[in-house]
Amino acid sequence: MERHIYRAIDANINRVAEGLRVIEDLARFYYNDEPTQATLKKLRHSLSSMFEQERFILYRDSLNDIGFSSVGAKEMKREGIKDVLMSNLKRVEEGLRVLEELFKLESTDISMGMKKLRYDVYDVEKSMLGRINRPILRKGLYLIISESSQSCEDIARMAVDIGIPAVQLRLKYTSDSDFLSIAMNIRAITAGTDTLFIVNDRLDIAMLSGADGVHLGQRDLPPDKARKILSDQAFIGLSTHSLDQAKKASYLDVDYIGFGPIWHTDTKNDVLEPTGVARLKQCVEQSQIPVVAIGGINKKRLESIEEISCNNIAVISAVRDADDPYRAILELNNMFIRKVCP
Repeated sequence: MERHIYRAIDANINRVAEGLRVIEDLARFYYNDEPTQATLKKLRHSLSSMFEQERFILYRDSLNDIGFSSVGAKEMKREGIKDVLMSNLKRVEEGLRVLEELFKLESTDISMGMKKLRYDVYDVEKSMLGRINRPILRKGLYLIISESSQSCEDIARMAVDIGIPAVQLRLKYTSDSDFLSIAMNIRAITAGTDTLFIVNDRLDIAMLSGADGVHLGQRDLPPDKARKILSDQAFIGLSTHSLDQAKKASYLDVDYIGFGPIWHTDTKNDVLEPTGVARLKQCVEQSQIPVVAIGGINKKRLESIEEISCNNIAVISAVRDADDPYRAILELNNMFIRKVCP
């Protein structure tokens, strides 16, 4: 190949390697996404193992590069981390395409290797964009709606009217057809509002109703398997009942963890030892993802956790059994915002 082609190859090798490093560091330090960070590290190593870059460096001529002073209008400005991510993803993809074409002049194997790397980066782009485009769980009351004397839809309307962060539909004694019907109704009620709609356990109901996501228990499908069934943008929560489970959840592709029961509760058949307030505090301090405290929480007990900055409190009976559910939702949400996350 001509020396000018070698110069172009050298420039694009640097472009791809540097872009991959930026993306990898974002996955590692900003998004705390260990699987993606590991994938990107593997891609960097694959790139460097395909050839000896030293033979292209010999033809480098940075001082006489006519493109050095050519800067695009957006090159010196980034609107946010997503902009940084997108810019470097495109840089890597474009660089790999150039390398794929140029190496056709010398090595079909290397050219095909560049093509494979490019498609691997497309997969990384899809995964990372899906993750950063997911809904955000705002701080406040996380209301779990279950079977009660009042319709689930009515409770959901109250939650949306007050503007709480999320409602979860948890129906253990309802037929599948009724479960789906109620879920679809609540999806219609929450659609276009600031209140997320999450389905407990049932991936099929979540998918068919168009819910924002699903909440999984320790005995349910693993989050990575659920993610494959749902989508990269699906919102996934995971129940944890110990500090060890909470720590392991930080390495999973979940958007928040439920931690508890903080106090004894009669809303679940499983007899779980209460974790207590002290462990909740430890959990919040060690967790790198939002923590939702759950189990026996009511207005009186909120004072016990007012110095623990958990992201949300989840309640069932405190609203379900209230004489005035609307007032209970409003007061619990306002008290939590005021006491725990002012």
